[in-house]
Amino acid sequence: MGLIPSIMYETLIITPIEDFPNLVIELAETEKFMPKESLQIKGLEDYCSTARIDTIRQIEQEYTDLVNLIPEPKEKFGQKLKRVFSKMPTLLPIFEKWEDIQKIETELLEHINKFKQEIKELKEDLEKNQGLEETSELVAKGLRLLETKFPYEVGPNESTLIGVLTTTKIEDATEFCEEVSESEIIPLVRDKFMIFARGKKGEITRLEKNLSAVRWSKFEYSGRSRLSNLEIEDDLQVTISSFEEKNNELERSIQEFAIKNKQEIITLKMTIESYKNILYLYISAKKTKKTVIFKGWVAKEDKKYVAERLSKYTETVIKFEEPRHGKKNIPIVAAKNPVMRSFQSIVGLYGLPSSNEVDPTIFFIITFSFFFGIMFGDAGHGLIFMIFGLLGIFARGLKKSVRQMFILVFAIGLSSFIMGVFVFGDAFGFHIGHFLEESLNIHLSWYPLLSPVEDLSDVFNYTLIIGAIHIILGLVIRTVNQIRHKEFEELLKETGAQVFLYVAILYFLSSLDIINFGVDPSRIAIVGIISVAIGVGLALFGQGIASIILKKGNILRNFLGGIGMGIMNLLETFSSFISNTISYGRMLAMLIAHVVFLSVINTLAELSGSIVWQILILIIGNIFVIVLEGLLVFVQTLRLHFYEFFSKFYEGSGIQHKPIFIFNKEMDLNKYGI
Repeated sequence: MGLIPSIMYETLIITPIEDFPNLVIELAETEKFMPKESLQIKGLEDYCSTARIDTIRQIEQEYTDLVNLIPEPKEKFGQKLKRVFSKMPTLLPIFEKWEDIQKIETELLEHINKFKQEIKELKEDLEKNQGLEETSELVAKGLRLLETKFPYEVGPNESTLIGVLTTTKIEDATEFCEEVSESEIIPLVRDKFMIFARGKKGEITRLEKNLSAVRWSKFEYSGRSRLSNLEIEDDLQVTISSFEEKNNELERSIQEFAIKNKQEIITLKMTIESYKNILYLYISAKKTKKTVIFKGWVAKEDKKYVAERLSKYTETVIKFEEPRHGKKNIPIVAAKNPVMRSFQSIVGLYGLPSSNEVDPTIFFIITFSFFFGIMFGDAGHGLIFMIFGLLGIFARGLKKSVRQMFILVFAIGLSSFIMGVFVFGDAFGFHIGHFLEESLNIHLSWYPLLSPVEDLSDVFNYTLIIGAIHIILGLVIRTVNQIRHKEFEELLKETGAQVFLYVAILYFLSSLDIINFGVDPSRIAIVGIISVAIGVGLALFGQGIASIILKKGNILRNFLGGIGMGIMNLLETFSSFISNTISYGRMLAMLIAHVVFLSVINTLAELSGSIVWQILILIIGNIFVIVLEGLLVFVQTLRLHFYEFFSKFYEGSGIQHKPIFIFNKEMDLNKYGI
């Protein structure tokens, strides 16, 4: 992907109805064709019967329920490393043919419910066992408080009942228990009571029946009955231990189930997605008795490949047409270059580029890395980022999206390393120049180029100059976009006015000695005057001038209407552009914070005395700086791009090209970012 997103061709396919099922499979296997509209359940009512819509919703809901049932696998560190650094196995598909939609729906539900039933049984066993364990523990506590000397000693025709009651109202249970010969209700913990009752068998049976109306758990004791309370309590501890062992065993089984079936669950997800895509093509195509017609999008570079794959269908007509200028909702192809793709994912947080605007990703790669390097200019920390990034890049089995983030980490680490070595001369807060002098007896009078502490005003000045260049680049890109779109009126009255006004603003800041371009402002005063005049003139009269050039609308009305809007634009431009430029001074603030943090850590290490404490303080302190400050610098770098740069030219209203695929062959899930 270059500065302009790939051209997408509208693709019209007309095929005999008997070739349609096989052609759809062929097209899905190319993984290059995106239907004209993305599949949305809410939009299927126009194409599907109510029964089919209900089935689709059921499949998706059942899958969601399944995912919610299965916990995230808790793998040991060694197991996780083994999985991450080993090749992810390819998976065989669940389904191979798509002609019979109803059969696929049935099989999907069967597979999902099979997994759900297995995990439900494991969880139910665990919950039941945990309930028994809790009841036993509560009964053991109750027995210690029980006044009756011998709970299980009963005479002829007598019985004993023990249970745990959970309620905020104990009155009903108390009333029931008064009907037996002997009973006690013992408070245990909040809203939980132990019930002990002993009496004639008929009384106990009646009490048990009455208690079924309230929330209670009967305790079944299988041990010896002729024991004292304390002996029974000791006996219960053995039972409770067995419950704990069973709980641990069931929890291990659930975790093993989650790890074992993780890939199959992902396969189910892939199958559901391909099913929905294929279903969309089936139901959205226009059909006659003999012909089927459907539309989609194919990238320019894939047009030939798709045509060749479908060439065996001799009676099928394929027409590729470049969309007309100004057409909206044209999808764009994601970058294939891994570096571009990793930074494009960050740009995507703001929005993907539309098909008719400049893609800022190339500029973003350079400026994002550069700004991060300025704010985090430390050779040692940069080297750590680089090593961490390389480990992630070359690790096996990682998701594509995760690998892309490691590429980003390596890029910002490289920038930090370069700035730390060649500009600021710092590594872990220590001066590289001092090391060269003391250890190698090398003295470089010019090194470092800049010191964040000693050259404070110079660094601040350079950050503002960099910011000014960044803002001007944004205005230049907006100019290119408007020329491409033939938006000459906007170019004159808005962008042109802002360019000249910004030059005037830079002159104004230079005259106040806030920013220094190395030129005496008094010598170029004429530049500021001309820029103000042209900028104000275009802001006030640009709309009228455009109407004369383009011969568009009532000239007088455009002149008068443009003046009102121009005054508002002037005020907004002056305030926003000054604040935008000064905002780049935050790069110096973050750089100073970095230096101060490390200086404090290194000072604490020196004062600690013991070499062990010194090493410990240095390690913990540097980890703290890398994690916390690295996150802060990342956010600030992102802010400078989103608010100061992208806002000047970038809409970010693009749609990602998501071609349909069919999961009917061996596939490497890494390809799909799984």
